[in-house]
Amino acid sequence: MRCAQLQVLSRLGSAHYNFSSFSSNIAVIAMRTLIPRILATIAMSLACFSLHAAESPDPAQRLITELEIRESKQASRDMPGWRKPEKIVVLLPDNRIPKRADYLAWLQSAAGDAEIITINTEHELELDKEDTDVYLGFCHHVTPDMERLTWVQNYFVGVDRCVDNEKLLNDQVLLTNTSAIPGPGMAEHTIALMLMLTKKLYVFHQQQQDRVWKRLPAPEKQVMEVNGKTMLVVGLGGIGRQIARRAHAMGMRVTAIRNSSRSGPDYVDYVGLPDELPELSKQADVVVNITPLTKSTTGLYDRAFFRNMKPTAYFINMGRGKSVITDDLIAALENQEIAGAGVDVTDPEPLPSDHPLWDAPNIIITPHNSAPSDQMLERFWILVRENLRRYVAGEPMLNVVDLKRGY
Repeated sequence: MRCAQLQVLSRLGSAHYNFSSFSSNIAVIAMRTLIPRILATIAMSLACFSLHAAESPDPAQRLITELEIRESKQASRDMPGWRKPEKIVVLLPDNRIPKRADYLAWLQSAAGDAEIITINTEHELELDKEDTDVYLGFCHHVTPDMERLTWVQNYFVGVDRCVDNEKLLNDQVLLTNTSAIPGPGMAEHTIALMLMLTKKLYVFHQQQQDRVWKRLPAPEKQVMEVNGKTMLVVGLGGIGRQIARRAHAMGMRVTAIRNSSRSGPDYVDYVGLPDELPELSKQADVVVNITPLTKSTTGLYDRAFFRNMKPTAYFINMGRGKSVITDDLIAALENQEIAGAGVDVTDPEPLPSDHPLWDAPNIIITPHNSAPSDQMLERFWILVRENLRRYVAGEPMLNVVDLKRGY
């Protein structure tokens, strides 16, 4: 008997109970029939509950599925340099401590017999460098004298500070990152910037500060509905897919650029390669940059790029500030070559108080703060612990980084 049949049994039980009100004799018969059915229903409910619990994915598997986190094709035990770790150093700065009292036991349960050492700062790593097998922290902390090191779990998504690290490049040290983990929050931030720009909410916010009640003149020329419009997502990685998913849900046509292939999820209408950026950006109403910083993406968005965009289109930078030539963005805004911009990252960063970008028209600036949220830290530690468990067990890893490609 299937779990779906429980509803049928419940209805039958109710029918017997209602029918019993017509006659006491029939009621006796009904009760004799009803009680076994009730007991059977309860038993089946418990069985179905147990089956459902057994089939429900654990938090790590659910996270992998929901965020489409990539898994390495090769098991870690088959990767060069792998060995079962004996000593694991975990960086736990104040803003990274898991939100659970038993977090040390929770991490230890994934580490097997390996010793876990926790530190609060990079300087404390000096005491344990020589015999550290695994480091959970930041990849730019790695130094050549960490001779036993075999794997680094980078807490950041970006690895641009580590691409020239000789230890990571030459000594067969596995590197993983937290790609996709800040995706939901950053995607919501992207959509928020888009709506603030397209609905001119920043204008009304300033009017509120000035205590001015004033409607937009000719709103049909200034306010854009995003339904039916095209968003181009440049960088279809873990975060880019979350942005694309939300834009698609709002009725937008989504195109994307990715470096590796033309394959993409169902909610992306077209995936192009990097050489198609000029043509796809010309068609887009909103261009979102979410690429890692590499040699090919440094200075990618220049005056020629902005002039190629529609004058009614918006540019949003969620990737790295150095991907944009800031003076060219300012010029594009001042000359109305694009309708507006939203940036969570800048070059330089932090942005000095006297920088001309602050005074550019139709721009919203947030201080590289799109990733943190009330749920991000939980996702972060679920991923880190799962990768720890996988590495110790020699299983395929999540979010393996190719430093030579820069992501």
